[in-house]
Amino acid sequence: MIQKRNLTKEKIIQTTFLLADEIGLNQISFPKIAEKLNIKYPSLYNHYENIEDLKIKMTIYFLDNLNSELMKRLIGKSGDNAIREFSDVYREFAIKNKSGYRLYMNIPSTENEEVKRLSKEINTMIHRILEFYNEDNAFITHKSRALRSLLHGFVSLSSHGYFQTPVDLKESFKVMIDDFIFNISISIQNNSNI
Repeated sequence: MIQKRNLTKEKIIQTTFLLADEIGLNQISFPKIAEKLNIKYPSLYNHYENIEDLKIKMTIYFLDNLNSELMKRLIGKSGDNAIREFSDVYREFAIKNKSGYRLYMNIPSTENEEVKRLSKEINTMIHRILEFYNEDNAFITHKSRALRSLLHGFVSLSSHGYFQTPVDLKESFKVMIDDFIFNISISIQNNSNI
């Protein structure tokens, strides 16, 4: 049994992610988490108000780690290389942390200030990457939305098993990102001809 002083919020979150990977996010409960931790479930109320509070904190934990990984891997990169690196990290992290990503997609960013702030950090990174190509705010916003939609769509569909053909997923992802980058250059070229 875990002693009370060894039970941390981080340990609870990490254990809950492992449990969610095993049984699914919708099946997690304080009694099941407590069983996995080998503690009595009322102890969890010393750390979290309820399961919804825990899920919010799990989302914050996921986003904080994603943002840290993105920032670390984007150092020294710009333009096409930055888009590719951002996209690869995002996809790899979401696949490695399936339960965290699914939770993130189910927690509205407007309901919690910390989730909202961390989500905005991701968007700010994308905006900074796109400023390399064009400083027009409307252009950046459109391309940011397009990239986020591409990434989310690809990650969601692949994690739910919708890509069943023998064509390599990583290659499909690379082609998708290359098309996005090509589209940026075409957009810039078309705007400069006006």
